[in-house]
Amino acid sequence: MKSKILSILDEVRTSYWFIPSVMVILAILLSFLVIRIDVAVGDVDISWLAWMFDTEPDGAREVLSTIAGSMITVAGVVFSITLVTVSNAAARLSPRLLTNFMRDPANQITLGTFISTFVFNLLILRAVRSAPSIGDPGQDAIFVPHIGVVVGLVLAMSSIAVMIYFIHHIPRSIHVSSVLASIGEELCRHLDSRFPSSLGKGEDVPDISSSLADYRRRFSTDDGLVRRVQAKKSGYIRIIETSDLMKLATKADLSVLLLVSPGDFVADGQDIMLYRANSEAKTPDLDKPMRAVFSVGALRTPVQDTGFLMQELSEIAMRALSPGINDPVSAITALNWIRAGLSLLAQRQDLSPVRHDDDGTARIVSPVTNFDRLVEGSLGVIGPDFARSVPAARAFLSGVRMLRDQTEGERRKKMDALTANFKSLVRETLNETEVQLVLDEPKSEKPKGLRHLPKRVLAVLGM
Repeated sequence: MKSKILSILDEVRTSYWFIPSVMVILAILLSFLVIRIDVAVGDVDISWLAWMFDTEPDGAREVLSTIAGSMITVAGVVFSITLVTVSNAAARLSPRLLTNFMRDPANQITLGTFISTFVFNLLILRAVRSAPSIGDPGQDAIFVPHIGVVVGLVLAMSSIAVMIYFIHHIPRSIHVSSVLASIGEELCRHLDSRFPSSLGKGEDVPDISSSLADYRRRFSTDDGLVRRVQAKKSGYIRIIETSDLMKLATKADLSVLLLVSPGDFVADGQDIMLYRANSEAKTPDLDKPMRAVFSVGALRTPVQDTGFLMQELSEIAMRALSPGINDPVSAITALNWIRAGLSLLAQRQDLSPVRHDDDGTARIVSPVTNFDRLVEGSLGVIGPDFARSVPAARAFLSGVRMLRDQTEGERRKKMDALTANFKSLVRETLNETEVQLVLDEPKSEKPKGLRHLPKRVLAVLGM
């Protein structure tokens, strides 16, 4: 249940309706409060307001109707243009960035300001002609909510200020550098919160490969105790509430093997989890509560999915290097943010796939995101595209060299293998002069009569 609540909260966060709806409700409550205050101070001299607007009903009505009409018009025009602009930017960079723009609180608050100002002035306009039922109910007194008109004017001025900020904010928010910075900063925050914060080597982590194999072997035993939990609908795993899963496993004395992780796509009927009782007793039927710890949706979200943020940066980099765009500067910027995330992760220990309860008993084994997996999903994916451009290839090798200097052991071997593979791609993709610029290698001498032959033929001949 908690995973579903977190998923709903994330959907609310990325919606354009929640914050504006809250602001409209507050505007409605404010309008009724202001009218009450106007009724309570009805006998106060308001001649000092004459410089601001005509204090007679006709003048107040003109002011309120003008503000209400202009606000709804401005809201419609501004957001129509904005959606077109954002859609074009998302099509050029990545379609998945539409979610990032919708999550931006500045856009939501701006829309809420325009709509709530419109609603407030409309409700105040309703009370201009006749007074509420106070005093003698048979008396039809003229009533002008002067405080309400003043508040409406203040809201109108605030809306103009918000519109000026919004016009300034939109070009900056769709600028490729700002988009990459927002994704990269979120990636670094995500990695910092999910991985151990100790720097350097940290504490020694025991080798759990043998115990992990024994743990998984228990689920391959055909003793009738293993139960399977299957997905009830197709979509992406968005959230796995492991704390609730641990409580279930501990209470029923179960061992659990997760088959999926956040970001994986599951089909209806696919196995997502195996569990069994640790004793020889029959495994209880907990399929429904076990399935409740998963949240499945049509869209991937970065709530628990670190690979999604890496994928966004990688996709922008590859699109920037496509022949139709050919923007190596943007690709290098995306590469720099990928390197920033991997640099942070290079200083952290990989997460253990085994989860223990408070008594130290191994309860859950799950797939984990580690340094090698993120390197393969980012640098390994964009390598062929970067190998086609001289400046991008030079930046790629420089970034990998910096990451190599921050790693050791198996991680350093991974970076060496990545470098060797990328250099091979460069030699296959670029001509000899470009290869020399990228790799800083001396130009090879070939027999003059053979220079016209393709590079692959020369390679076979050892030239």
